[in-house]
Amino acid sequence: MNKTTSLTPTLQEKLATLQIKIKELNRVCVAFSGGVDSTLLLKVAFDVLGKDVMAITVNGAMLPDSEFFEAQALAQDIGVTPIVIDVDVFSLEDFVKNPSDRCYYCKTFIFTQIKNAAIENGWKIILDGSNLDDVKDYRPGIRALGELGVYSPLKDSNLTKQDIRDLSAYFGLATAAKPSMACLATRIPTNTPITPAALKCVEIGEDYLKTLGLTQYRLRLFGDTAKIECDPRDFETIIANRQTLVATLKDLGIKTVTLDLAGYGCGNMNV
Repeated sequence: MNKTTSLTPTLQEKLATLQIKIKELNRVCVAFSGGVDSTLLLKVAFDVLGKDVMAITVNGAMLPDSEFFEAQALAQDIGVTPIVIDVDVFSLEDFVKNPSDRCYYCKTFIFTQIKNAAIENGWKIILDGSNLDDVKDYRPGIRALGELGVYSPLKDSNLTKQDIRDLSAYFGLATAAKPSMACLATRIPTNTPITPAALKCVEIGEDYLKTLGLTQYRLRLFGDTAKIECDPRDFETIIANRQTLVATLKDLGIKTVTLDLAGYGCGNMNV
């Protein structure tokens, strides 16, 4: 992608703050998902610390396979080969039961494994890509990060999501305009048990929506009903491809496919 040639003075200052904070840490492990935030974090950390940066990527049913493979390619482009940890989230009772604070238990489970792997490889400081906007949303997983001593330098440098996208464009990162992603479990209503079949249905459905070039989307599951959320500007694309979309989802056991006329909304499944 084309790089943005300049930054505002405010964003230049935030970037400088981030670079200083990372430099002061000397040696860091980045929890890397390949999303907008962690990709920028890994890029800046590698630019500042070089070989003193390690990345760890978690692979499991809560993330699409396409995102995992894309993350590996992004890290290689930056110059880092991540360590991969395979996790079985279905072994975690509080993930399957899907309570309102599921994310807390899941983050604790996942980041405990990240922390252990980092320590085994000689890294003590773990960074994640939480940003300033995350504290405004319902994010029970943030508490888990604090309890495990995971540091969020993007947040502490006062970087918002838009700041991160602007910096990503400045560095020429492919993720600058990437739609925001989240754990596939966020598509299942709270207190509805999460099954492998449900997550696979969401994954396949959203993979198809991705091929349509949508700007932002979610496929929410309510039993055998699927609700599609997307930018209203993409409604025509959905309608134009509705027959293939419906057929794809019905092959997965979905009986009813709906389109939310309110459009995409972050955190729509939060209690």
